[in-house]
Amino acid sequence: MKNRAVLAALGVASILATGSARADPLDLRLGLWETTLTSSTSGMLVPDAQLQKMPPEQRERLQAAMRKRQAEGPKTLTDRTCVTQQVLGRAFEKASEGAEKDCKRTTLVATRAKQEITIACAGEHPQTREWRMQATSRESVKGNVKVVSANGSVTMDFAARWVTSACPKGD
Repeated sequence: MKNRAVLAALGVASILATGSARADPLDLRLGLWETTLTSSTSGMLVPDAQLQKMPPEQRERLQAAMRKRQAEGPKTLTDRTCVTQQVLGRAFEKASEGAEKDCKRTTLVATRAKQEITIACAGEHPQTREWRMQATSRESVKGNVKVVSANGSVTMDFAARWVTSACPKGD
């Protein structure tokens, strides 16, 4: 999951336009990339309806963990990931057809240098996701991701740089 989040944050994949059309992927070098991601959270990210279904002790533990996380302030993570042509072509694809059944994807910008997409979801867990990324060169990407729900939000700012064309075995 950690690598998937980093790959998504890298923004080095094509973005699905509304419907089935694809944007071109960002024009980036393949190989090992290092991403620094800073995330901050506000509010409670679990919907009220889901919280109410939890046993009181579990709900209190979750709420206490969220309060602690917010009190600690922004978190920064640096990770390295191998970016292949296959990764470039699929990182923003839907996980499954049912995963976004109540969502509308809108591509705002889809060039080989800049990509922006919003995903607005209705239904049981309404939220809006905004992805913005820009290839400042073939070896550098920056951007942010923001997820807003009724009870809270998460913001992730990231910068990624190409390290080398050789990826470690197993990546």
